[in-house]
Amino acid sequence: MPFGNVNVDYAPCKSVGALKAAADYMLGQKKEQIESGVKKTSEGLYTALGCNRENFANGILVTRKLNGKSYSKHKANTILAHKMSISFHPLDNVDNKTAFEIAQDFAEHFIHSKGYEVLFAVHTDTDHIHAHFLISNCNMENGKSYRRSQHDLYEMSKYFGQKCLEHGFTHSVRDSFYNHDMSRQKDKLTFGEAQMKKRGAESFKDELREVIRIELADPNNRTFDDVIRSLKEHYNVECRVVGNTVSYKHPQYLDKNGKSVSVRGSRLGDLYTRKGIEYELTKKCREYSTAGAFRAVGERYETESRGTSDGRGQVPDRTAARNSRQDVHGLDGFYERYTDRAAEDERESAAAVGHSGAVSPKRKKRRR
Repeated sequence: MPFGNVNVDYAPCKSVGALKAAADYMLGQKKEQIESGVKKTSEGLYTALGCNRENFANGILVTRKLNGKSYSKHKANTILAHKMSISFHPLDNVDNKTAFEIAQDFAEHFIHSKGYEVLFAVHTDTDHIHAHFLISNCNMENGKSYRRSQHDLYEMSKYFGQKCLEHGFTHSVRDSFYNHDMSRQKDKLTFGEAQMKKRGAESFKDELREVIRIELADPNNRTFDDVIRSLKEHYNVECRVVGNTVSYKHPQYLDKNGKSVSVRGSRLGDLYTRKGIEYELTKKCREYSTAGAFRAVGERYETESRGTSDGRGQVPDRTAARNSRQDVHGLDGFYERYTDRAAEDERESAAAVGHSGAVSPKRKKRRR
């Protein structure tokens, strides 16, 4: 199944100034762009659906007023617009007109048809042709905020990938939904976890993330089941797998009622889901296949003569894996903190946040 590159890793516009700056950037109308001679787009490669393309910012602000949606510089968390982009691979030599047609079809299918104004522009100032979208956060008909779930992103990537194949842009698609290095994805932190990090404290979720990453890096773990089994054997982490959902249970962490707590991988971050783990393992296998486990022909001969090959012509560096796990035992006392963890510290942290009025302890436990 083909998937195209749809990027949503952008900060939303939370002020009128940020909104106008984003629109100007897309159209190449920022002062520094004009002064430097940078030409982002051109006539015929940008437009808006649902409002005037030359006055997009003011247009969506009017829509907000008509739907009783207030905005003010004093309301810092009010989202006025979201950003998104799609991109093509340089080797596909995508012409500007086709890129614009695909971008327009994408905007109509996923944004404007659902009642949201959108400004989009094809940028031609880089080796890879790409299109930016600026999406109003207020529905024209009912004033509802724009929502995009992980499933929506999946469908967008699949739809865009199919459009690329229809035009013969084979380099612009991939077989896996995940395109980015999952190890670089941001961990998902609750408010309580963020507060703990500021104090230099470590939550039970941090410890789960670390041991999962350790097992992912182990060359002996080549499948999802290998990782799940190793977590239990090495760290006594119980994992519950139901379909594509995986949950982890820290052996030492208990809730305020003294019961063990499970947390879904999706609550920890994309890397810790089943898809994320399988993606990371696939990437690791490709690296072994490309670089090989042997660093020299002589090393290969010596290893094979000892009969230590894994039967597939490669010998994973198991010694390095063992040393890595042993090093963790002494790294800032991590292993001791993990195995001897006292749940009281976590509960006190939750209670402190709840007492401050930010999040009640009971609700925070449910979210975490």
